[in-house]
Amino acid sequence: MIALLFTPPIIVQAAQADPAVELCKPVLARKAGGEIATIDVNSVHSDRRGRTIEGQLTAFSRMGPAPAGTARTNHLIRFDFSYRCTIRGGRVHEARLNPLKP
Repeated sequence: MIALLFTPPIIVQAAQADPAVELCKPVLARKAGGEIATIDVNSVHSDRRGRTIEGQLTAFSRMGPAPAGTARTNHLIRFDFSYRCTIRGGRVHEARLNPLKP
C-alpha cells in the first residue's frame, strides 16, 4: 500500500486522441466507403516532412438504397484494412488503405 503512494503516476495518452488520427479519420472513412468502427495505431513517425501514422481499422458499410417498389434488409458489411496516413502542415497529405485478407 505504501509503495502505491510513492510511485509516480503513469500518464497514458490514448492513440485515438491524437490530433493526427482525428485529421485522418474522415479521409480514411471516405476511402473505405463507410463508417470507421475501430481504429488502432501501430506506429507514429515524425520527421521534418510531417507526421505519419500507421495501423489497422475496421469499417462498416451499408448496402445501397433499395430499388423503387422493393424492400431491402439493412445489412452491414465489415471491412478490415491496414492504413498509412501522412499529415503535413495540419492537413492530410496522403492516405492509403490496404484490405486485410481473412
